[in-house]
Amino acid sequence: MVTVFGDVGGWGTGSQLEYQVGGVLGYKLKETATLQAGYRYLAVNYRGGGVRQPVFDAHLSGVVLGVTFDLK
Repeated sequence: MVTVFGDVGGWGTGSQLEYQVGGVLGYKLKETATLQAGYRYLAVNYRGGGVRQPVFDAHLSGVVLGVTFDLK
């Protein structure tokens, strides 16, 4: 199983701009469990409203590991 994802947001509402892209490969261990591994890139640009408001401008990337359970 291959999953590719991404989104874009912010537009000045909470952050100026936020986006992420990534992809994971999945391996079905059992009928109800899938092991996943992939890569994710996340960028956040937040500016507060006033002079002394916090500023957060980060670009984070790295490996993503996970397990998905299908509760039928």
